[in-house]
Amino acid sequence: MQVLFGGTFDPVHDGHIAMVDHLRVTFPSATIHVIPNNRPPHRNSEVSAHHRLEMLQLAMSHLQDIRINRIEFERPGPSYTIDTLNGLRELFGNDESFVLVLGADAIRKMDFWYRPRAVPLLCNICILNRAGERVDIPSVLAEMNEISDGGLLDNLPSGYLIRLQTPDLFVSSTLVRSLITKGAKQLPVPPKVADYLVKYNLYQNTE
Repeated sequence: MQVLFGGTFDPVHDGHIAMVDHLRVTFPSATIHVIPNNRPPHRNSEVSAHHRLEMLQLAMSHLQDIRINRIEFERPGPSYTIDTLNGLRELFGNDESFVLVLGADAIRKMDFWYRPRAVPLLCNICILNRAGERVDIPSVLAEMNEISDGGLLDNLPSGYLIRLQTPDLFVSSTLVRSLITKGAKQLPVPPKVADYLVKYNLYQNTE
């Protein structure tokens, strides 16, 4: 099983670390691929993709069975999910179980993705539900079969949906960037990432 956890990681923070650790427990037989966007299609960052990748590597270096996957850095153009899935299918074949992990914000925007209806044909979907939240299923995922046992996905390449309750950590990259601009000394990021942010003076002008 290959679990695919993508994002901008702008910057990576303690919530991302907790989420990856939670995925390791939920899918113990899986390799967790943390996939940073090179060129996010729907937003921009004042920080280069190189810096975001370096911080991600620093943050995840202590976790086993985690692979920082650079697939989106190895092709030009916007980092569309469908292209990433097709590239990984070429590597792993059509019988491997893929689980694409998506947060509430991504799910809500999924109908507007590039070729969204092809996504459930290539992978299973794991929806991250925050505390007290239940995300509505977008129309592009309406035909997927919802299950409650993640272990069943080991032998199911695609077409199934599962919901996962996330750890109650109220932190976001937006919050981290805001704290940096306010001069906060303590940030909800791993120590090595905090040192990197200071070394390269990142996000100082972000609002």
